[in-house]
Parts: sequence; structure tokens; C-alpha cells
Amino acid sequence: MNLSVAYCSALGGREENEDCVGFCADERIGCFALADGTGGAKGGALAARAVVGEVLRSFQQVPGVRSCNVDWTLAAARRALGLARQRHPDCAQMNTTLATLVIDTLAATASWCHLGDSRIYLFRKGRARILTHDHSVLQAMLDAGLARGEVRARPERSALYATVGSRDIPPTAMCAGPLKLMSGDVFLLCSDGFWDSVDEGAMEEALDEAAFPETWMDGMLGRIPDLSASHMDNASAVAVWVGPRIEMTRVMRAPCADAHRAG
Repeated sequence: MNLSVAYCSALGGREENEDCVGFCADERIGCFALADGTGGAKGGALAARAVVGEVLRSFQQVPGVRSCNVDWTLAAARRALGLARQRHPDCAQMNTTLATLVIDTLAATASWCHLGDSRIYLFRKGRARILTHDHSVLQAMLDAGLARGEVRARPERSALYATVGSRDIPPTAMCAGPLKLMSGDVFLLCSDGFWDSVDEGAMEEALDEAAFPETWMDGMLGRIPDLSASHMDNASAVAVWVGPRIEMTRVMRAPCADAHRAG
């Protein structure tokens, strides 16, 4: 099986892009990471860059043994955030979400972990499935039956109980075990600014119309009425396609991106 990747990171209506995306992949294995610096404290963009950079550096050191158990990504992220806080005492409260995905094409498995409300989706046979569980107070209330309705478009959904800088790691931060890949699987890592603006139905519709990950990303972004509207948060995503729909394996290394698309 082959991998093909596209990503986007849009500023939205914010003054600064506090999202960061990055990935490192070859024919055999790939690591994909997305972080969204949390609001309310100075240094969110710095925190996101530090965390994504350290996750990818750690992966590059010993990629072959990192495909099944991805708890190392959480350790790398927390280490990076702690060091960044020490080096920038004026940003001692900076924090970030994290979503990481590791795909091993020879073993045909995918593993992931996350903290916060950045999500990882699997699209199998064109249908969306959310692999992660938002670590938000609103989601916890919905789970407990203390609230009703959708998470999207509700301002209180941004209150998080788990992030990279949290003291405790919830059990839902890690996948239960590696997922066996099927040819044609598609993954999407995205920040809350992205999934809040593009629902699962729109994601599926855009995927059905797309021949390549770049055109899928274009299609999803095209469904956002106004990316630069004042209410728009930063919106970032990484699309990973697995299987024969891609004509050739694309070997890529990408730094943190605050531009638009690349593939």
C-alpha cells in the first residue's frame, strides 16, 4: 500500500495562526502530527510548534519500532512543552492540543493518540468515523447525559479538561490497539476550527468528488463560506490516503505549516 498526503492551515479571522501541522513519511511508515495552541494564555503558537517538532524528531530517531505503540508521542509532546515553558518564562502557561497518527504500510496498521479537541477521522468506503474522543467539558457533559444537542457551534465546547500540559492523561488519549488497514482507507487529522466548520457529511461529499487528497482538501475548504470571517478560528488539517487510488508513493517531509495547501 502507498501513502499520499495533503495539508492545509488557514489563519481564519485570527491575528495569529496557533495551529501547527507536520509529517514525516517514506514508503514504509509515516508519522503525522497536528497541534492547536490553546487560547487564553500567551504562546499558543510556540507551544504547538515545539510539540509537533519534537514528535517528528523523536519519530525520525527510531521509526521502525514506533508503529504499534504510540504512547511515545505523548511523552515527546509533554517533554517539548515543558522545555518550551522553561525557555520562555513569559509564556509559562502556554499549552496546546495534539493529534498524532502513525501508519505502517508493511504491517498494514495505524495507531494514534490525542489530547484536547483536535480530531482524527477514518474514512472507510467513503464513510466517516471519528477515532478520537474530544476532551472537552461539553463532550463530557453530553456523555453523562447532562447536556443535549450537537457540539458544533457552541462556544462552551472550547473548555478542555485534557491537553498536552495537563497533569493527568485520560484513558481515551490512546487508541485501544493498532487498527488493521484496508486498501482505500483515508485519514484526516484536523483542528477544532476545521471540524467545526466542515461537518462529517460535507467531508464525505467532498471525498466522493475527489481523485486526490489535494482536491479533497480543496473541496472541504470550499465548503467553508468565508475563511477570513471574523468569527473563524484557525482551521488546519492533514489528509492521508492509503492504497491504490494513489498512482505512486509520495515521499515527503513537511515543516510546521502556516501557509495554505501543499501536497
